[in-house]
Amino acid sequence: MSARDHLAAKRTFLAWVRTSIALMGFGFVIAKFQIFLHVLAHQPLTSSSLLGGVIMIIMGIATLLYGFYEYLEEEKQLTQGKFTVNNRPMIIYTTLLTALAIGLVVSLYISAYP
Repeated sequence: MSARDHLAAKRTFLAWVRTSIALMGFGFVIAKFQIFLHVLAHQPLTSSSLLGGVIMIIMGIATLLYGFYEYLEEEKQLTQGKFTVNNRPMIIYTTLLTALAIGLVVSLYISAYP
């Protein structure tokens, strides 16, 4: 395989990294905003109010790990000269992230309106 293929694999991995950083950053913002709201309302902070931010941070970590795994697999296949396209894990991963996002929305709703 050519150097172009290896560079494309690296660009794809960097896109996974960028996405995971955005998810983790958004989770951090959600958690800090919940703390800010509790300080304004003079209420004690509960662990359920931070759940949404923690879920987003976990989604970011999972995205980073999956992207690294995919990058290593692609590089191994490219160096062996037998690259195959496999779309099945992407469908499973997308379904998992969708389910986690729905769980995040429900947990934010529950923590906002106990």
